[in-house]
Amino acid sequence: MPVTRTESKQASRSATHHRPGSVDVRPADSDIVTLSSDDDARPRKKVAVERKTARQRAKQKARAPLPPSTEIIEISSDDDEPPAKCRSSGSMSVLERRVKELEEENKKCKQAVLAAQAALQAKAPPSSNPPAKQGTPAPDVKFDKLRDMHYENVESLHVCPLPIPTLTSVLTLRSPALARLACGHTFCKDCLQDWFSTTLAQHMAAHPHYDPQVIVPAHWRAALARPNLSPLDRRHIEREIQRHAEAIPQPAYSCPTCRVEVRNKPAENFVVKHMVRTIAGAQGESCPKDNAAPRLVGQVVEGPWDGFIPFAYGFS
Repeated sequence: MPVTRTESKQASRSATHHRPGSVDVRPADSDIVTLSSDDDARPRKKVAVERKTARQRAKQKARAPLPPSTEIIEISSDDDEPPAKCRSSGSMSVLERRVKELEEENKKCKQAVLAAQAALQAKAPPSSNPPAKQGTPAPDVKFDKLRDMHYENVESLHVCPLPIPTLTSVLTLRSPALARLACGHTFCKDCLQDWFSTTLAQHMAAHPHYDPQVIVPAHWRAALARPNLSPLDRRHIEREIQRHAEAIPQPAYSCPTCRVEVRNKPAENFVVKHMVRTIAGAQGESCPKDNAAPRLVGQVVEGPWDGFIPFAYGFS
């Protein structure tokens, strides 16, 4: 900044307006230093031109076209949600990638299974049994073992003196009931009824007036059918029936195998019945069911053995 010396106009004014008696402490003109900048020395026209060029630059920036969308970079915080379109496209790409991974895993698992099966077939010893001929069904080893076991059990229980295959077909198709006598022998119901019918026919030939239903009078039957009958009264009625039956000649029923006298009604053998049903199910057959009539209170239900042995006697 240049230093110039100028005369101050205020010096003359101060001299004219100087009051008497006052002391002038202002410095001399030679001691006054004036400070000025270079900007003050520039002409005002240049400043105006510079302002005009600044405005033109601002207008040009405003009129300039926007850059393409690919060059725009958005700056946002993590809390701001991304656009819906971008988010959906990103999730679809993730799902497609996951589907491809699962397909690859599935393919690898199938290859591993096939490899394991091939290894097992290679390690398995060759079968000694020749392959069955086409058109001939392969023998069912499980069924044969079950049938043999069933036959052994039937023979050990002394069931029905018939051939085993015939007995099986009879029990399976004709009657599901199996009667077991007190001696331990078991028979199908039809076979035992035929045996008892022969004995009854022989007895009635010798005693034409024999009627098994008369042995137990109707009033005793009705009393025994009451559910609220006391044990003492039941025991008394049974002894009276026993005494009355011993006074009448009875058929001599016996076991078809050991000829032991049968004095009580046969009981159903559920063990052999279960085995027969098992064999029938293995053969694809169904056993018939007993269509027993419902028993009402106070009603006497006739059983399959009431025509032969109407009452179980022989009490002590």
